[in-house]
Amino acid sequence: MTTIGNHMKFNVHKSLRERVRTFYQEALQCKTMPAPMPDLDLFVLDDGFVLGVFYCDETEILSEEEHLKAAWLEIKTNSVQDVRRRLSAFGVKEVPYADKTRFYFQAPGGQVFRLAPEDGGI
Repeated sequence: MTTIGNHMKFNVHKSLRERVRTFYQEALQCKTMPAPMPDLDLFVLDDGFVLGVFYCDETEILSEEEHLKAAWLEIKTNSVQDVRRRLSAFGVKEVPYADKTRFYFQAPGGQVFRLAPEDGGI
């Protein structure tokens, strides 16, 4: 059996630390956990998935445009409209995409996510 684990890491510019923290803690309502190093924040989603965000210099990050070509993740929720409202109030950048049944957006730092209902297929 093969599965994808419950940890992911990505790099964002160190100047975005406060905006990233606000995004994950308020817009997505993630919890935090202690990080083993000062340039890392760990955000925990309700299902236990851990996002590790490293704060780096310009040479170590992808641009917003490069993130459009990188891996995209899906965030599932049982309250899509509430989460979408919080994301819009936060000011995420919507990503145009052929699938109009989901909301695609870029988080601070450029990572692309799609918002989907917990009980909705693919």
